[in-house]
Amino acid sequence: MKKLYIVRHGETNWNLLGKTQGIQDSELTKKGLIQAHLLADRLLKENIEIIYTSYLNRAKSTAMIIKSQLKVPCYYEEGLNEMNFGKWEGLTHEEILQSYPKEFKKWRNFPQEASIPEGEDLKFAQKRIVKFVEKLLITTEKNRILLISHSTIIKLLLLHVLNMDLSNYYRLKQDNCSINIIDYREYGPVLLQYNDTCHIKA
Repeated sequence: MKKLYIVRHGETNWNLLGKTQGIQDSELTKKGLIQAHLLADRLLKENIEIIYTSYLNRAKSTAMIIKSQLKVPCYYEEGLNEMNFGKWEGLTHEEILQSYPKEFKKWRNFPQEASIPEGEDLKFAQKRIVKFVEKLLITTEKNRILLISHSTIIKLLLLHVLNMDLSNYYRLKQDNCSINIIDYREYGPVLLQYNDTCHIKA
């Protein structure tokens, strides 16, 4: 029986500024580094066997902190990269609304139908992460697997696991360095933990 531990990277400078990151990058803040260390401490008891992380630096930085604690192999995977937000990357919500009012209103009200200028849409990004996870579960011999990714991509995977329509995108939340645990059983996946940040709040 395989178990996935899916976590979001630590807080970044752009998170603080409210900027859309997508496939652009921003360094972890001091708080983000602390979050990653606390997350690593929390994961010590889970007997993680292998780590896969997004190629983006904010995820890689989080992964390296955790890897140094868990002392397990770590691999980079494009399938775990954040959704490409195209022309919106580096902009705040207010700036996006000002420059792309029609597209942003669609994104806020009907995210499943939204088209982001020069970016991915939710359907495409969801197919990417689901394909990666399904292939991983078939090919790996490891049973306790840690994935380090990004808010949108994690939410898209959880929506798939829960058999929820993409229109429910805003019903899910992912905090920095939160943990989600999915148990893959004979009858299908079971979400055991969702957006758990107790290790940080404690």
